[in-house]
Amino acid sequence: MGGAVLTTATLAGVSMFFALSMALNAAPATAGFVSMVWFLAILNLDRWLVSSLQRSARRRDILKIAIPRAALALLFGVIISTPLVLQIFGPEIEAEITKIRIEQSSANQRMLDSGPMAQEIKRLQGERESLLVTIAGGGTAVDAVGNDREADRLTALLEIQRKRRDANEDAAACELTGDKCKGRVRHDAGPGPYWKKYKRREADAAKRIAVYQQQLDERTESVRQRAEATAGDTLKEARTRLPVVQARLKLLQGAQSDQQKAFEEKNAANKGFLIRLKALDRASGNDFTLGMWRALVFLLITTLECLPIFVKILFLLGRPTRYDELLEAYERERLELGKQTARKERQAGFLANNDEILYADYVARERSKVLEAMAQRAAEAELEVAQRSLDLWRDRELRLLPHDVDGYVEVRGTLPMPIQEAEPGGIQPPVNPMLAAAGAAGNGRRRIPRWGTLTALFRRGR
Repeated sequence: MGGAVLTTATLAGVSMFFALSMALNAAPATAGFVSMVWFLAILNLDRWLVSSLQRSARRRDILKIAIPRAALALLFGVIISTPLVLQIFGPEIEAEITKIRIEQSSANQRMLDSGPMAQEIKRLQGERESLLVTIAGGGTAVDAVGNDREADRLTALLEIQRKRRDANEDAAACELTGDKCKGRVRHDAGPGPYWKKYKRREADAAKRIAVYQQQLDERTESVRQRAEATAGDTLKEARTRLPVVQARLKLLQGAQSDQQKAFEEKNAANKGFLIRLKALDRASGNDFTLGMWRALVFLLITTLECLPIFVKILFLLGRPTRYDELLEAYERERLELGKQTARKERQAGFLANNDEILYADYVARERSKVLEAMAQRAAEAELEVAQRSLDLWRDRELRLLPHDVDGYVEVRGTLPMPIQEAEPGGIQPPVNPMLAAAGAAGNGRRRIPRWGTLTALFRRGR
């Protein structure tokens, strides 16, 4: 199977090389690089198409998967086989391309000859010849009557009446003698009513011819006399007009020649993919042998391109082989191994999560112990500071007590004022007994005893 896939990829790379050389006229190095990339792409694509087909218990399930892949392989096979077929039948294609180019060149020349530019060139050529004749005749137009509209009208009427006269003359002869009856129903010969009718028409046409001929002669003579009278002006006008006509004619002829030359260059450079396909179609359509071999070679290369996928489908539709049984056992073993690996990974994940949870709990417990120790030390430090502050305050108050005994006694037996709270961050300083007494005497306020400071100190210590 691997060899078949490698063969199809090699054919695809060679086909891409020929396609780039024919369609884009690419350099060999560029075509080789792109062909190598295409080779790798087809190699991987065919490998995927083959490996994605797996055996199933029901053939219907196999066909559901196989039909789209077979269609894709067939599409690539048709595309890849076309450049190879064109390369194989190269000589026949080149011969047919030469014929196609000749036909296209002739068609382009006919188009140029019948186009507006060609009509203008013909008109200018006729005008140039007329001007040259006029100049050669000294200003007297040789074809002056031909350029007169009235003379042209009379000439056309004369031609119509002559045809009418001749037709009635033949019809009368057919009725009279049986001669000149081509395309007519011949009646009994003799001067009958049909013969008389045709003779009357013939005589009427002859009269009209005589009238129109006389008018044409008179018009011709009038035009000739007028041309002789204006010969000088006509000669001057012809000499002035001739260079203009010649310049215009030369310009249009050059443009027409350039168009034909450009088409010939483009036609000769057309060596692409489409013209080769067209040439092969024409050549094989006119030659049965060539057409048959073209179809056979095309089918052969397409079949080779689709061979891996077709072989794999046939294997899947047939009975299981030893290889299929070994492959199935190997797949079951890999599946079981994968399940075991998944279970191990899941257990490892559970263990890892459990370790993380235990670690987090341990950290939380240790952190709680540290916080508790820190809180205990903070409380001990606060107690120590409070005791030290109390000792200092006691010593200071004992030193001040002999000097102000009345400050610590309530006046007239009244109860003490509410105790003031200590300021944040320190001990409430004792109230000066002199200031308290002065305040009580002046505004009737009660004095604040110093033991309020002691109570606040103990409250803060707690």
